Amino acid sequence: MGLTTLEKIIEVVKSGKSVAMVTIIKSSGSTPRKSGTLMGVYLDGIIGTIGGGAVELEVIKRAKRAILENRDDYFTYDLNATGELKMSCGGKVEGYIKIINPLPRIVILGAGHIGVALYKIIDGDRFEKIIFDDREENIDVEYVAVGEYKDCIEKLPDLENTYYVIVTKSHEDDEKALEAVLKKKHKYIGMIGSQKKVLEIRERVEKKGLKIDESTFYSPIGLRVSDGTPYEIAVEILAEILKVKNDGKLEHRRLIINKKGD
Repeated sequence: MGLTTLEKIIEVVKSGKSVAMVTIIKSSGSTPRKSGTLMGVYLDGIIGTIGGGAVELEVIKRAKRAILENRDDYFTYDLNATGELKMSCGGKVEGYIKIINPLPRIVILGAGHIGVALYKIIDGDRFEKIIFDDREENIDVEYVAVGEYKDCIEKLPDLENTYYVIVTKSHEDDEKALEAVLKKKHKYIGMIGSQKKVLEIRERVEKKGLKIDESTFYSPIGLRVSDGTPYEIAVEILAEILKVKNDGKLEHRRLIINKKGD
């Protein structure tokens, strides 16, 4: 039995692409498909159909525009000679276009104390979270994917909204991971280490012809708020990722109220 239109839409979203899910919510008269019919539209493909013809062609155009503008849309067409589409079959069709974006992805390279602590505090409903480590003999946590960092990173589907966190067991592995990550689409790369270590790795990586984008590279990693324990360092890292993701500000939310007479 083949996949339903909805299941296919979910598969495309999981592959890292935004999809406009078109739903016919009301139809009357001689319309091609009835209410409840689904179609998925992404920038380089179509899933299912709402009946073909001029209506579908116009809706596909609207759906692709909605993806580019990242906004939902509503449409209604009168299928007669005086309507927008100049059709003569009669009837009316209404529908909704819902944009479904892939979850932002956080990829943690290194399943030591900090990597595991970070993985545990990430909300899996808000982020796709992945953690890799190359130490098969030391990893007994079922959610850790084991393999060479370079191979694991290369196999990941490219996704613009990806946040890479490099916290491996050694400076050498951090450097190898960074080299692989720099070749992938990303919104953020964070690498742990002292300023001296970071500068040395940067110099070697750039000598190999790899470009580091200053606007997306954060190393040493994290905001300066922790007590140095793995859990609080993980909080620092996630806070920095959220600042980048949401274009946030480093300021307190508290409101200072001056009482009368103070």
